[in-house]
Amino acid sequence: MKRFAAPVIAMALGLAVVALIIAGSTQNPAAALRAFFIKPFSSAWYVGSFLNLAGLLTLAASGAALAIRGGTFNLGGESQLYAPALFTAVALSSIRAGTLSSPAVIAVFAATLIAATALGALLGFFPGVLKAKFGTNELIVSFLLSAAIVPVLDYLVSGPFRDTSGSLIATREIDKIFRLPQILPPSSLNPSVFAALAISLALGVALEMTAIGYRYRLVGVAPEFARYAGFPARGITAASMALSGALHGLAGFFAITGTWFTCHQGITSGMGWGALAVALIARSNPFAIPIAALLYAWVQTAADAALLSSTAGFDSASIVQAIVFLVISARFIPGMRGSHD
Repeated sequence: MKRFAAPVIAMALGLAVVALIIAGSTQNPAAALRAFFIKPFSSAWYVGSFLNLAGLLTLAASGAALAIRGGTFNLGGESQLYAPALFTAVALSSIRAGTLSSPAVIAVFAATLIAATALGALLGFFPGVLKAKFGTNELIVSFLLSAAIVPVLDYLVSGPFRDTSGSLIATREIDKIFRLPQILPPSSLNPSVFAALAISLALGVALEMTAIGYRYRLVGVAPEFARYAGFPARGITAASMALSGALHGLAGFFAITGTWFTCHQGITSGMGWGALAVALIARSNPFAIPIAALLYAWVQTAADAALLSSTAGFDSASIVQAIVFLVISARFIPGMRGSHD
C-alpha cells in the first residue's frame, strides 16, 4: 500500500484545495460545497457526463501508463488526442451517409477508427524511435512536438476546415449515423466507456500475467539488464511510445463519435495532461486507472457544477493536475519513493 501513498495524498490535497477555493469564493459556502459533493449525482446529465469523461480519461491514461511501464514518458498527449479527433471529424463529416449501405457505414466507421488510432501511434512513435536509436529524451521531444502541432491544428480548425455556417470555431458535425448511441440521455455517455474499461483491464492482464508483459515491464525498470538477457529493449522502447499514442488517438476518435460530434478549437482542453495525472494517481497500474479516472472526472465535474453558484472563475482540473504532479514528483518526502512494479 505504500506505493499508493503519494497519489492518495496528492488527490486528497487537490480535492481539499479545490473545495476550499470554492467555499471561499461565494457568499454561501455551504450551498457551494453541497453543490460540489452532491450535484454530480443529482441528474442523469451530470452522472452521464462525468462517467463519459472518466471513460475518455481511462483510454488516454492507459496510454500514458503504457509509456511509463515501458520506461518512457509521453508528454505529447494533447496533440495525440487533438490530431486524431480533427481527422475523425473531417473524415466523417465529409461523407454523405445517406448514400451508403449499412455494411459500408460500418466499414467507414472502422476504417476511420483504425486511421485515427494509427495517427496517434505515429505521433508517439516518432519520439520513441528517436530515443531507441539515438538516446534522445522522449519527454522533451514529445512535449516539443505536441507544442508545435497544436497551433497548426488550431489553425486548421479555425481556417480550412471551419464550418462557416455557424458561429462556433469548429468543423462540420458528423452525420448522425456515425454517432455512438446515448446510454443515459440527455448526457453524452455512450458505449465507448465500456470499451475503455475493457481495454484497461486487458492491458492489466497482459502486463501482469503474460511473458510479453514481463519483458515489457523489465525493459521499463532495467533496460540494460533486459538487453543483456536478449530482450528487444529498443523495440519495446519505441513500441511503448507508439502504443501510448495509439490509445490517445483512440480517445480522440471516441471524443468525436461519442461526445462532441464536431472538432472545435482546443477540443482536448487539457485532457492529455489530465490523463497523465490519472496515470500517476493510479501508479501506472491499468487495473487502478478506471477508478482514478472516475475520481478525477468527478472532481472536475463537481467543481464545475459548484462554480455555477459562485463568483469564482478558475480551472479546477489544472489545480488538481498541479498538485498531483508536485506531490508525486516530490521524491524527497519520506515514504513516497516506490517503483511501478
